[in-house]
Amino acid sequence: MAGNGTFFSVVVSTHLRPVLLRRALQSLRDQSFRDFETIVVADAWDQESAAAAAQLLGAQDSFIKRRGEPGPAASRNLGMSMARGEWLLFLDDDDRFLPQHLQAVHAQARNPEAQVLFTNCEVVIEDRARPGMPAASTEKFDLLTQDVQGLWVKNFIPNNALAYRRSALDGCQFDTHLASLEDWDFLLGVCTRALPTPCPGGGVAVHKDGVPGNSRNSRKEALGSTLVLDVLHIYRRWPAPDDDLQSERQEYLAELGMRVPLEWL
Repeated sequence: MAGNGTFFSVVVSTHLRPVLLRRALQSLRDQSFRDFETIVVADAWDQESAAAAAQLLGAQDSFIKRRGEPGPAASRNLGMSMARGEWLLFLDDDDRFLPQHLQAVHAQARNPEAQVLFTNCEVVIEDRARPGMPAASTEKFDLLTQDVQGLWVKNFIPNNALAYRRSALDGCQFDTHLASLEDWDFLLGVCTRALPTPCPGGGVAVHKDGVPGNSRNSRKEALGSTLVLDVLHIYRRWPAPDDDLQSERQEYLAELGMRVPLEWL
């Protein structure tokens, strides 16, 4: 709950990746805007991650080892329950915020009408098998010009690029039963209350392992039919707001190899 004077709470979910966690936490230390707390939630224990947290977290921050099944959904839910800031952001352990990110989000978040904000992002392909994880490529994406109504069809905003006013999240949780796309499912739940609005100036870096099959996103793609079923489940849970989007959903599922009646969507 908010009210302690902290503007942002940043929830970092991590799983036995201390080198990546250290980079993510360093990106928070490097922020030009300083009024935030960091809540690191680990779903498995290792001394190296604890050491990174001990070195890079401050007195206002938290490091939590949770019990139960591994996965970012449950970790984010626990972090949300402990957040004290007026606004909430998420950061996966293998990604990072660019130095001006929180400063830019804060400038937009001071508008009392703002509920959900999103920034641009860059995608970095890196070789995690080599020392220093050198980048093979970096591609910048202009998300701010895209039509947010497209979120009802498929997600184009990384979870790390979103910022939520806490009051917009009352009762919202990540679905721990989904095999994939839990961040998109969460976002659509929020979209039923408030659509995201662009936030210029901020930015996040989404890092992906260049070795096929090593990244979590690659494992999602390998789920095949399970991924398609998750898309259908999300469509059924969050109905399309109009007929055009309903038709676009039907076309997207057909591209994924599943043909369903329009009334399902």
